[in-house]
Amino acid sequence: MVKKPIDGQQVTMVYPHVILRQIDEYKEKNGLTTRTSAVLELIRKGLEGSRLSSPKQ
Repeated sequence: MVKKPIDGQQVTMVYPHVILRQIDEYKEKNGLTTRTSAVLELIRKGLEGSRLSSPKQ
């Protein structure tokens, strides 16, 4: 199986150890294979939650 490349940009970030542990726990609990996939999922969920809780303009 050939994976399609992701259309995006590489970003380097430094995380506190406590956040990395939480990301790794989330990754394992949700059956994700990489930290990147866990971080992207958490960002998407956070953005969606923010959109839903923001007052409509």
